[in-house]
Amino acid sequence: DSFSQRSKILAGRFLKLVFGVRNDTCKLLQDIDGKEFKVDRWERAEGGGGIASCLYEGNKFLNANVDLSVLHGHIPSQAVDQLREAGRMSTAWQNEDPEFLVIAVSCIIHTRNPHVPSYNFNQRLFVIRVSDGSEEGWFGGHMDLSPSYLVKEDVMNFHKTLKAACDEHDLSYYPHFKKRCDEYFFIRHRGEARGVGGIFFDNLNFRDEKHFDFMQSCARAILPAYQPIVKAHLDEPHSEQEDTWQLLHYGRYIEFNLMYDNGTKFGLFISGFRIDTLFASLPITAKWGYMLEPEPGSKEAELVDVLRRPRDWV
Repeated sequence: DSFSQRSKILAGRFLKLVFGVRNDTCKLLQDIDGKEFKVDRWERAEGGGGIASCLYEGNKFLNANVDLSVLHGHIPSQAVDQLREAGRMSTAWQNEDPEFLVIAVSCIIHTRNPHVPSYNFNQRLFVIRVSDGSEEGWFGGHMDLSPSYLVKEDVMNFHKTLKAACDEHDLSYYPHFKKRCDEYFFIRHRGEARGVGGIFFDNLNFRDEKHFDFMQSCARAILPAYQPIVKAHLDEPHSEQEDTWQLLHYGRYIEFNLMYDNGTKFGLFISGFRIDTLFASLPITAKWGYMLEPEPGSKEAELVDVLRRPRDWV
């Protein structure tokens, strides 16, 4: 209630947008898999809550989670420090106990078939208010693809869809946000990317209408970027060796999320945040091996080469 009327109106518009993304995504995945999502609503005693939708051990999807969260309250000091390190908060607020409002939709999809990539997207609005009544807010989000096997045409079409959404607004967006995605989703201790990238953006001033328009374009691109890949490969035959490689690749995915992902870290600092929702992004099965390197010239080696040397796709 303490946020300005203007911020409330913007937050309401954004909530309507991400609620539509949530509904469209759940419907598409449920239609493909044939198994219904388990949907439960949760509340945070400190303020807010969300809708968690989980398709667990489906017919086609290993697990898929679509989560809508609306959180508010005061930011714990650890979370304030993290935001400040990321350049999002003024050092003048060092002794503040700021209020916050977060609205976000996030989705992660892991499939049973190793020829279908994992897909992760997020759209979020973060608003902060301090004691003098001043407010700062920004939009952020990402869409990125993490295949176990490389199909260059799929990756190119995925990036072309994202580029088209960016180019509607600013021709500099795609190359900049693509580079940020490659940098962000990088497993530093492995020296390789989590996947083949996409776009990653943050700190877009929420009071600038052009940034809300950009968020709408990204929302419209979320499913068209991924749906053709799923339809093309979901029923392809796959071997035990390919299944094992997928589990090893899922292990890399888990390493990134637990060690580097800012959203995971922030969620752990927010008291009352639903832990099951926080870790729903992880594949429910994974594998690790000792000193494993793919055989030179293999399909597995082709992917690893791309992960270690991210490239331009459009």
